[in-house]
Amino acid sequence: MADIVIFYELPERELNNAYLLKAEFERRGYSVALKDYWNYHEIVFPIKKKPKLVIAHSGYDNKDLERFTARFRPKIDKMLNMRYEQVIAERILNSTLHYPREYLKHMSFICWSEHIKEEMMKQGIPEKNLAVTGDIKTDFSNELFDSFYKTKEELGKEFGLDYQKEWVLFISSFTFNEYDPDEFLIRLNNNLEDGKYMQKWDIETKKIFMDWVKKFLEDHPEKEFIYRPHPAENNVVTEDINMSALEEKYPNFHYIGKYAIQEWVRPCDYLNTCLSTSIIDVYLLKKQCNILRPVPLDPGFDNPLLLHADYIDSYEDFEKANTNKSDNPFPISDEDVEKYYYFGDKLAYEAICDYAEKMIADDSFKNDFYPSNPTFSRIKFIIKKSLAFPKGLPTVFKSAIKNKSSRKSAMEPGNKNAEKISKIIKGK
Repeated sequence: MADIVIFYELPERELNNAYLLKAEFERRGYSVALKDYWNYHEIVFPIKKKPKLVIAHSGYDNKDLERFTARFRPKIDKMLNMRYEQVIAERILNSTLHYPREYLKHMSFICWSEHIKEEMMKQGIPEKNLAVTGDIKTDFSNELFDSFYKTKEELGKEFGLDYQKEWVLFISSFTFNEYDPDEFLIRLNNNLEDGKYMQKWDIETKKIFMDWVKKFLEDHPEKEFIYRPHPAENNVVTEDINMSALEEKYPNFHYIGKYAIQEWVRPCDYLNTCLSTSIIDVYLLKKQCNILRPVPLDPGFDNPLLLHADYIDSYEDFEKANTNKSDNPFPISDEDVEKYYYFGDKLAYEAICDYAEKMIADDSFKNDFYPSNPTFSRIKFIIKKSLAFPKGLPTVFKSAIKNKSSRKSAMEPGNKNAEKISKIIKGK
């Protein structure tokens, strides 16, 4: 087994980050294995050798923790949590839902800024277990990775976009639909009432926004419009049909989930979002971005980066913002960015690997991560799956036997990105 095991959940958000860490760890002499969180192979056939360090993409409580520990036959004792969601709405933070709980508090955690570190310390996490490194995703906006990305012409040829036209990008943050069960709404928010509020806002906002899009497509056939769904966007069958119908009706509309968001920020001429933290990628590339708010949002539910931003709330302003280049100040301030994102002398991936090496060398980072026996956890997971979602049980076993992800994804693991990133790291 590898020295270091890195888990990822949402490939579009995390896989390139995992490749980057892998390349740097290997440069430093470690062996590394990447594991898909939705691949159940190790749940049925657990890993027999204990790694020196396990890196988790996220996690909040014992239930999340056991999804990692159950994959190993020996007890693992050193874990680092990337905690990929750190810029969180006030209502959710006040509920402590997005802070680690129970045995998971024994992990070490990556913090994107000193402010976030201080908030984690208030939750009882020892300072020693908190590393302020910045957000690894922002590394890909550094000039070091310019050669990693496709050109506008290459993307145009791949997806049928006219690369000689101006491109308008919408970075979606719509993750709710009308069929979401109460358990899902509670899971993403601090209670059912808040969950239903966000569900209602999400659905109403998307409906009005899509009306804007249709009118814009009709008014401006000279522009290419790219709808980039959130990696966790819940595309029910009816929505897939609706998006396909739009693509069929409007040749200049493109619904594309493939590739990480940084791939699309670079070539696009006009950028838009409602709530996405990916606005930081736009900021770092020194491009303009429009914050769309056709429906007002309670500040307690808002992305804290966007609380003081200038919003667009009408089609007329939306059209103007996406047809006339502007030299207006960026809609969020440097001070708000620096509160949530640290940029030090090193890139984040280097600082993360430095801290990981410290953890590997220092046995004071060893901890107990076992609310229950690993074998019992595996059996419990399978029983719970069969009782709660019996139709999904075959999916678990199919994933386990074939050693493949159980989740359909727009960005499958592949060697091309890994090779490009490795080449960049080795050639520094």
